[in-house]
Amino acid sequence: MIGNRIRELREKNDINQQDLARYLKVAKSTLSQYETGSRIPNDDIKKAIAEKFNVSVDYLLGLTDIPETIDTYIAKQKQTNKQSAENPYNADEQELIQLYRELPPEGKITIKSLAKTQHDLYVKPKSDEKAI
Repeated sequence: MIGNRIRELREKNDINQQDLARYLKVAKSTLSQYETGSRIPNDDIKKAIAEKFNVSVDYLLGLTDIPETIDTYIAKQKQTNKQSAENPYNADEQELIQLYRELPPEGKITIKSLAKTQHDLYVKPKSDEKAI
């Protein structure tokens, strides 16, 4: 698994074996053996590869399919949460709001009336229904 991940990361980043081997301070043949799985890199090499490609060692080892390091993952989650707090509406709601804003006043009255009717029909309990 680690060999495949090293090769995928190297190719995805357009780095040839010679350049990555030089960065890791190993022979090109050693890197080739890592990639084919005939040799396992030591922990220092794994760490250097993870740092080079900004991925977690867990990703290299195949323990997760999330390539980001935990710090990167947390930063992305914080950004997503910040964006959600700034705009609490999903894409459909945003589209409806935009369409509504573009309507002339009489169109807005029609949409508001339609929304109230639909709300009363689907959300409000009917007066003839008894609560259980």
